[in-house]
Amino acid sequence: MKECSICKKAEVSIVITTIDKDGNSIELALCKECATKKGVGEIKKTKLSVQEILAELQEKISDEDQNLICTNCGSSYADFRRQGRLGCENCYISLSRKLEPIIKRIHGTVHHMGKTITDSKKRVTIRFEIKKLRTILENAVTKEDYEKAARIRDRIKKIRQENQ
Repeated sequence: MKECSICKKAEVSIVITTIDKDGNSIELALCKECATKKGVGEIKKTKLSVQEILAELQEKISDEDQNLICTNCGSSYADFRRQGRLGCENCYISLSRKLEPIIKRIHGTVHHMGKTITDSKKRVTIRFEIKKLRTILENAVTKEDYEKAARIRDRIKKIRQENQ
């Protein structure tokens, strides 16, 4: 018989399992009384998210997490870990060192392409590729590598022709 993760006394009636940033499984076992206090079990009465409940039980947040702060809203990476949400759009830039690995692991990339239907997704991918090639083209022209610039220009032209 498992005991409650919070009160350590009563028999467990609900178990919540989540995966942390390192891919480790975290299990929170709650008795009926502790689950009710935390608002777990009945959707209408939920007061805290699972992330907030787990944050209460997790180890102390490091000083580095406390000191990594958004220059716009003042939210720290530690706040993000506790609440599971960012304070503003600038947090993505200010906290990028810690956020990018998480975003990449979840979405497979750190470049937002938006939700699109299949045909539109192809167009967005092509636009993204052309934008990337234009940047390479500009760098080649700046470095006066005109042969490379011509190859990139031709590649952009070919991509456009194939996808019209």
